Amino acid sequence: MKYYQMLENVHVIIRKKDQINFWEQEIYSQIDFNEACIDVRLLLKEGLCQIVESDRRKE
Repeated sequence: MKYYQMLENVHVIIRKKDQINFWEQEIYSQIDFNEACIDVRLLLKEGLCQIVESDRRKE
């Protein structure tokens, strides 16, 4: 399964109520980015995360 490791902290504010945080060095799945309405391809392009292959996910 494909996961993404954050290289920078990214904070997403949704409707001025909720905030979703993606922390540097933590690993996230595509589902996490979908919940925050973020296109992971943009994060990759901007160098904010990288693809990692992993059988486990950091919690």
